[in-house]
Amino acid sequence: MKFSITVPATSANLGPGFDSLGLALSLYNRFEVSYPGSGRISGCEARFACDDNLFISAMRWASGRLGFSPPPIDLDIEAAVPVARGLGSSATMIAGGAAAALVLAGKIRGDFSAADRAFVLEAAAAMEGHPDNAAPAVWGGFCASILGPGAGQVTTHSCPVDPLWRFHALVPPFELSTAVARAALPDSIPRSDAVYNLGRAALVALAFERMDLSLLASACSDRLHQPYRARLIPGWDRIVDACFSAGAAAVWLSGAGPTVMAVTDEKASSSFAISMEPILESMERGPWKIFSLSADPGGLRLFS
Repeated sequence: MKFSITVPATSANLGPGFDSLGLALSLYNRFEVSYPGSGRISGCEARFACDDNLFISAMRWASGRLGFSPPPIDLDIEAAVPVARGLGSSATMIAGGAAAALVLAGKIRGDFSAADRAFVLEAAAAMEGHPDNAAPAVWGGFCASILGPGAGQVTTHSCPVDPLWRFHALVPPFELSTAVARAALPDSIPRSDAVYNLGRAALVALAFERMDLSLLASACSDRLHQPYRARLIPGWDRIVDACFSAGAAAVWLSGAGPTVMAVTDEKASSSFAISMEPILESMERGPWKIFSLSADPGGLRLFS
């Protein structure tokens, strides 16, 4: 028997929303599960075709939570989301694996219910340690999320994103691990920086809910993580300056980086991409790629 699960890429933090705000994007990883199988994993880099593959680990972890022992499977991965680039590739694997556990346990009838998605989100947030990528991967749209109020719980709110907004993921030719990006952050911050981010994070959430691009432009800046992580990204200042010159309304470091995310409206999307091409081609560490995307409205999906 077979089934497939697709999970969207995500952009987390969204400027001031450190570990709490995230957005689902129209770029997907697809996982085809065949069972019973022999444990074969195909379609991914050799370094990930092993027993500690995140999809397999999450499937086993979630199966344990369900009190269920999953059968051996074969897994075929079609991965469009770049690895270790700040676009939620790990979250797609973990959410996909937790969702597969529900399917294999016979808990799904048709598509994922709200309760199913809540289970997958809590499993994914527990494995990742924060919900900012996991929530939009599961629910789609724009999500504001926190851990709690109880242990192991996640509180999240999802809202649709203006379908005319375009999100341009500028992806460099080098990886940046989350562990390295986390290590770059200071152990404490000035109170003024905390206040700076609190107000702007609230306004970013309102900008998405009200579909107000000018409000997003005013609020989408950060003092908690971007100034420290930018030092790990050769060409950061050049890329950011070029994005604004090309017409971006807002620019942020996607997740832990190194991808830079810029947002425009639909009318400015083509001219933005054309303006950025020569800059991206001439970057010192090699050409950067650009993915011009819309928001994904639905999160993870099941095909059987």
